[in-house]
Amino acid sequence: MHEVVIKYKNRKTLKALTALGEYLGFTIADPERTEKKEVYHINGIPIESGDPKIDMQDLTAIFTDEDINAKTLRESAWQRKR
Repeated sequence: MHEVVIKYKNRKTLKALTALGEYLGFTIADPERTEKKEVYHINGIPIESGDPKIDMQDLTAIFTDEDINAKTLRESAWQRKR
């Protein structure tokens, strides 16, 4: 999809472009009104939300019959040096 940036001084120009866009089939995006995603941080590390399109059933083949639970995962993965 092609993209064009148009700068204008008068708000009437935007109204005219919006009406023209409905007729010609193009959309108008306002970068100032883009939705800002809230970023969570844990110990200074940003946490991103997961992709809702991922099928979690695909992961069952990885973890099936592996006898993995939260306790064994903590014991094996998060060992601290003392």
